[in-house]
Amino acid sequence: MRILVGVLFAVLALFNVREATIEAIPASLRYAITCGIGLFITFIGLKNAGFIVANPATLVSLGELDASLITFFIGLMVTAILVIRGFNGALILGIALTTLLAAPMGRLWSDEVLVVWQGLASWPDFSAVMKVDILGALKVAYLPFIFVMLFTNFFDSLSCFMALSESADLKDANGNPRNLKRSMTVDAFASMIAAPLGTSAAQTFIESGAGVAQGGRTGLTAVVIGVLFLPFLFLSPLLSLVPSIATAPALVLVGLFMMAPIGKIDRSRLEEAFPAFLAIILMPLTYSITLGIAFGFISFVLIRLATGKLDEIKPAMWASALLAVVMLLTAQ
Repeated sequence: MRILVGVLFAVLALFNVREATIEAIPASLRYAITCGIGLFITFIGLKNAGFIVANPATLVSLGELDASLITFFIGLMVTAILVIRGFNGALILGIALTTLLAAPMGRLWSDEVLVVWQGLASWPDFSAVMKVDILGALKVAYLPFIFVMLFTNFFDSLSCFMALSESADLKDANGNPRNLKRSMTVDAFASMIAAPLGTSAAQTFIESGAGVAQGGRTGLTAVVIGVLFLPFLFLSPLLSLVPSIATAPALVLVGLFMMAPIGKIDRSRLEEAFPAFLAIILMPLTYSITLGIAFGFISFVLIRLATGKLDEIKPAMWASALLAVVMLLTAQ
């Protein structure tokens, strides 16, 4: 099904549908999407580190104050101090130092081993290459799933484009991401070829915010990173040396960086602030960027309808809100 979603992505990009959608989103919701994704990333970081855990009484609570949690907190503070003092590559240094702190765990103290040597090299798994069944995915029973995947991927990538362009200040005179159509086209075709190559969806991911935070603002950054990752097709066991508590501090701090636009939301105008607030808070609480966007769009349209400000709703926003409703009903 992913290849069909990728094809539909490419069609939408060629007909400027995604560009029109971005232009229809009001500034307050754009800022909210960036902030909401920032909170979501922070929540993921805290969860990966075990700092926040599930609790049947309160849904979430503080994790057990053990060696792993203390190591994460030390790594978080060290990384924050490096960022504050302006060290180049502060996030990478923080990951490396936290990994070193975690290495003795389970050997010198605590019962949990986090850093384990699993070998130097391994042959990549190509078993999923070209294992696509396009005709099988065209069954009527799969159409609701294709729609939900398309909606989710569409707005996830859209929100990532807006959030990253906002955090990197790569916007044109109208406040839209620069080179939007070209970016969307590349994203669409990358998503389309991912399935035949047997990889996960190749599209814009918000983790790129870590690179932006360290000064990566051009396509050359992505090319260099891609080249540097090539050896790890065969050296993947080395990546397993880095535990989740080591990467979590970077996620928490990237979340902080992405909260910067919250001051641009006019909180004195509730018709602007309320949809923005819903989008921000629901992304981490529902663990879904798409759901936060969906309820932000729907509430924006409903409030404009109730206050008689129909001229502030662009056609693409009408369509997005309607599709959000369909997505919510289909996903149940």
